This record gives sequence, C-alpha cells and structure tokens, in this order.
Amino acid sequence: MVEARLASSLAASVAAAERALRRRVFGGGAGGRLAAADVAAVRKAAGDANFRASHAQCRLLWSRCAASLAALRAVLLPSRRRFHARVERCNDTLSGCVGPAAAEYHERLALEAGKGEEEFNARFHGQLSHALFLLCVGGILTFRYVAVSALAEVGCWLLLASVELLPRLAALAQFSPVAAATASVWETAAGKAAVEWYEAVVFNPVADMDNLLLPLAAGLLAVCTARYCRRCARATRRWRGRSAGSYRHVGGGDDEEEEEEDDLS
Repeated sequence: MVEARLASSLAASVAAAERALRRRVFGGGAGGRLAAADVAAVRKAAGDANFRASHAQCRLLWSRCAASLAALRAVLLPSRRRFHARVERCNDTLSGCVGPAAAEYHERLALEAGKGEEEFNARFHGQLSHALFLLCVGGILTFRYVAVSALAEVGCWLLLASVELLPRLAALAQFSPVAAATASVWETAAGKAAVEWYEAVVFNPVADMDNLLLPLAAGLLAVCTARYCRRCARATRRWRGRSAGSYRHVGGGDDEEEEEEDDLS
C-alpha cells in the first residue's frame, strides 16, 4: 500500500514536470533533451527523498523492535514462547518498513532473531536450573523458619537432590564420566515434560508470569511475614502466661508457709 502510494506520487511528479517543461519550451528544438534532463533530475530528487523517508521510518520501527528483543535478556522467567512471540511482533511492526531501506532492516531482523535464538537456547536450561535451585533453597528456609512444615521441607530437599544428583548418577551408571559432568535433568523425558508445562504456565495468551512474578512474590512475603508475626505473638503470650503462673505458684507457697508458722506460734 505504501509503496504503491510512493510510486503513484513519483509518477504524478514526473508527469507534472513534463507538462510544465513542454509548456515552457513548446516549439523549441531542445525541448526533448531538456525534458529528459528535467525528468531525470526529478526522478533522482524523488528517489533520494523516498530513500530518506524510508530509512527514517524503518529506523524508528527497528528501534522499537531492538528494545523489545533486548528486554528479553533481563527477564526473570525465560521462555521460548515469549521469544518467538516477540520476534513475530517485530515482524508485524516492521511491516510498516517499506521502500528502498526495507530489505536491509528485514535482513537485520532475521540475523538478530537467529543470533538471539542461539544465545537464548544456550542459556535457557542454565537459567531454569538456577531458578529451580533458588526456589528449592527458598522453600527449605521458608518451611523451616516461617511456615514450619517438615513434610514440605523434605519435599524441597528431595526436589533439590533429584535435580542436582539423579542425572549425574544415571550417567555414572552408564560408565560415562564426561556425560556425568554435563548431565542435566532437562534432557530426560521427565525434564522435557516439565519444560513444556513450565512454558505453558509462564507464557500463555492469558498472562505473562514474568510481569506478575514480583507482585506475587511480594504478596507471598507479606503472608509469610504476617504468619510469622502471629506465631511470635502467640509464643510471647504463652510464655507470659507460664511466667505469671509460676510467679503465682511461688507466691502462694510463701503465704502457706507463713500461715503454718502463725499456727505453730
């Protein structure tokens, strides 16, 4: 649509220049040569203006795409689906990039998408392992000191051990020390299924969990803090009650001894 309008505008400018030149040199022998030179000048000026406008528009659209792709490096919950969705969004954004500069920027997007996917795939499993390790450690500390639950704490320990040790033990059982050094739980059938489930939860048409992670973490921290404060308050009241009871018991014993001494006297 935009290219058609540009071509139509160029043709209209050339036709107007030809008509103006014919009126100016009507009947002159050099009219044809002057018309050709004038048309060439008009075409060159229109082409230069078209290139500048195309380059400016494409550069503006590409800056938005580049910022969107660069933001993927700072996400807390990596997702292949999110990466592919961003690339598709960039393709839609660059649909407004037309004209002489369009090929350069579309090629730049293809190169950036290929390089970004290689880099993303190289870091994806490492980021998942790191996030799962932090989740297990956080769960262990939470269920030991805040929301005390021995069963949940044992579950976090078992999950941590299964993620860190079981793939390496399986590789060692196959007498492959090299594979044991690089074994990952994400390469197993259960790990691949877990990744698919993770992708479906983290990024879907309904919500992007990376945008909700910090509010959810803040809410969970507030709930755990409130429960911990209530437990501390109950423990303090219980301790004060026991202390008051012991004081009353000691005081009552002294009074009984004084009464016995009065009776003897």
